Amino acid sequence: MTENHPKSGADITLAWLNAMLTSQAQSTNDALQVTGYRCESVGETAGFLGDIFRVYLDWSVPGQGPESIIAKFPTLRTANLETGKGLLAYEREMKFYEAFSQDCPLNPPRFYGGADITGAGDYLILIEDLMGARFVSQIEGLPASDAVSSVRGLAAMHAQYWNHPQLDEANQLYQFSDWAPIYEPSIASGWPLFEGDFRELIPEAMYPMFEPGNRMTGPIFHYFSRYRPKTLLHGDARMENICFDPVTGQPRMYDWQLAAAGPGAYDLMYFFANSIEPVELAKVGDGLIAEYHARLVEGGVSNYSLEDLKQDLQLSACLLFGFASMVGNFLANGGEAERAIVSATVPRYWGVCELLNVAEIIHDLPARLAS
Repeated sequence: MTENHPKSGADITLAWLNAMLTSQAQSTNDALQVTGYRCESVGETAGFLGDIFRVYLDWSVPGQGPESIIAKFPTLRTANLETGKGLLAYEREMKFYEAFSQDCPLNPPRFYGGADITGAGDYLILIEDLMGARFVSQIEGLPASDAVSSVRGLAAMHAQYWNHPQLDEANQLYQFSDWAPIYEPSIASGWPLFEGDFRELIPEAMYPMFEPGNRMTGPIFHYFSRYRPKTLLHGDARMENICFDPVTGQPRMYDWQLAAAGPGAYDLMYFFANSIEPVELAKVGDGLIAEYHARLVEGGVSNYSLEDLKQDLQLSACLLFGFASMVGNFLANGGEAERAIVSATVPRYWGVCELLNVAEIIHDLPARLAS
């Protein structure tokens, strides 16, 4: 395979596409070739950490290869690239697609290959184009039916990989505790930015929770990795990383740059916090938690009670403060789009805090982690 990998969509060549794709084509015809292509950017802000391009393909045998694919490059924006590399985002996504994507119940995009384009962990991936699916926006609320199907999808994935030996193979997945040394410096730089730019958007009852939440982020990551059951996590399970099959309505999850081995409760909590409006969550949250647990049991998970899940959800919600603080590095001092994201998501975070009664433990986390 060619070692001269493009650094962006503008660098793609026909020879490179053939080297990457012909072995993946759905044909036994050795002469099958890509004969032409057209490349377009997928939105100016499609990804904070990646520059995404749709590549339309012409094949020597029509119908024997995908009509289009997505090429996802490490971003050329210097500050975001440094953050992506610090989060190990490019390696995380590559590891997921190589080791887990084929059998994952959340039906991620088909993987067509990838490569380290610089030799320094800057991974490019080629994946299925999900253009025909139904997408939702994180600025809008998620319909109740989509929330249910998403929760069921997460539970199916978590049950399949619950305490699976593959999760401990270092070359296939990072551990939840690996976030600790990554989050702590990002919080230190991001919280002043988040507080300075978005203070008026933080509910007064929520504001005092940021300091203890930020301070205890590292210990929480380590506690979950040492003492709690683990599974395959998406790590960024928000509604903008989920699309739905237009016929069956089943969820398909993409953007696996934060994949890890960790507590399933984190994915569920994070999904609530980034997908469901507070008023709606107050009505349906308990039912979704019960549905998720029932699906875990149905999938073969044992010795993990509904009460265990609720306690793990409550503790994992304490990571929301560190997460919000960290993304201050991305969203603070931005434009209308960045402010709209924070305006939509902070109330959802507070809704999760209320649903899970985070106030009960947030100011006494050292004792909670010692119990």
